[in-house]
Amino acid sequence: MKKRYISIMCHNIFEYRVLSNKSQLNAPIVGLKRQSGGAILIAIFVVIVIALLGSTLVSLQRDSAKSVSFEVYAARAYLSAYSGSEMALTALFPVGGEVTDCNAVNTAPTLPTNNIGFHACSVSVSCSSTTASAGVATRYKVVSTAICESGEILSRRQITVEAADL
Repeated sequence: MKKRYISIMCHNIFEYRVLSNKSQLNAPIVGLKRQSGGAILIAIFVVIVIALLGSTLVSLQRDSAKSVSFEVYAARAYLSAYSGSEMALTALFPVGGEVTDCNAVNTAPTLPTNNIGFHACSVSVSCSSTTASAGVATRYKVVSTAICESGEILSRRQITVEAADL
């Protein structure tokens, strides 16, 4: 006995056989061959989409790690320039001593090497002074420039400090 019905998925007519004995168990059913291969296409599509998402995430992670490296070297350069300007101001205005002139400022101060925070950084300092007239305080301008580099990363920061002798 054969029953016919219309499939919702394909709108094709398929046959189902009501098995009366075990010999008909392995008999092919006409119409099921039309559906073979559809699942493999969906599986391939899903694998391709997941592979594209994975490669995008790997690319984002690599770019994020690179930007963090740039930020670290920029922070090192800024803090190195800040340290250079502090060293120059300490030489100009010693604690408990008399104010000196720009000749006392070291133009190439050495940063501490025992601290890894200044790794691969160099500082240069320039100092200039101006005196307007008698009785007016001398003004000092200290420009500190730091460069930190490592391979392809090069970061340069400059800090300008103005101070007056009161």
